[in-house]
Amino acid sequence: MRLPLLLSAVATTLAGFGMAVQGNANAALAGITGNGLFAATVSFLGGLLVMLVVALVSPRTRRGLALVVRLLRSQEVPWWMTLGGLGGAAVVIAQSITVPLFGVAVFTMAFVSGQLAGALVVDNTSLPPGGRKSLSLQRVLGVAVVLVGVVVSSSGVLEHGISWWAPFLPFLAGSMTAFQQAANGRIKLRSASAATATFINFLGGSIFLVAVALCLLAAGVRFTGLPDLPGEWWTLMGGVIGVAFIGITTVSVEHLGVLLLSLTSLFGSLVGSLVIDLLFPAAATPVTWTTYLAMAIVLSGVLIASLPRRRRT
Repeated sequence: MRLPLLLSAVATTLAGFGMAVQGNANAALAGITGNGLFAATVSFLGGLLVMLVVALVSPRTRRGLALVVRLLRSQEVPWWMTLGGLGGAAVVIAQSITVPLFGVAVFTMAFVSGQLAGALVVDNTSLPPGGRKSLSLQRVLGVAVVLVGVVVSSSGVLEHGISWWAPFLPFLAGSMTAFQQAANGRIKLRSASAATATFINFLGGSIFLVAVALCLLAAGVRFTGLPDLPGEWWTLMGGVIGVAFIGITTVSVEHLGVLLLSLTSLFGSLVGSLVIDLLFPAAATPVTWTTYLAMAIVLSGVLIASLPRRRRT
């Protein structure tokens, strides 16, 4: 494995571990703010604040933003390529609503199944910055095994009275992130700045979430407040972790492709989610034998899909 590929895989695995921590923080934030959408908005605004600071101190980021604006005006970059932040917004919404129901481990498996299903489609287009990666029987088989693991985990959750739509929500969010990663990678490639792509991601997602939050407030949904500092500071870490995740995946997608990026982040997320669910149990459903079985099946699918193919001579 080439060094940039190896480093990208390790960094994406660590980013996946961080996403498990983010899910727990956003779930706790939902309980404080009174609504999962309010929690998602606060989390994303925290990430945008971090990126504003980065843009202020980084001339390269500001040059990248100016370049993207020029490319958008000349239509060299289509406007829809700046909508990657909607995928990130969907993720934090799904985390805030469903992690309190069935924990980080089940969320991760449902989320990544959608991510892999979307990645199979996106990788077979010209959208990823690393170019088209054709489908193979090995990749399709690996994703199919992952989906079996998600079905097993979902069946265990539904036995505890959780509604059918709950596992579907992170699946939908995961499928949206396949486009998010490819679009962010394209912006990074055109602007020559990962920070620029991350800034645009958080700006777009924040605008969307603020608009949704204002609609909820207008409809009479009650906002119960922000975390008490310093005691509940960790619930605000979701945005910072999101910045790190988007920045790492924006760089790594060029070397890994969307599918392999999804697989390596899955491994880190599964390890982190199991640690969190065992050490800090807060979900309505406990970790059971079906969770362990599902994780074993999912990891088997990861190995199948990510093993290098033999080249014919």
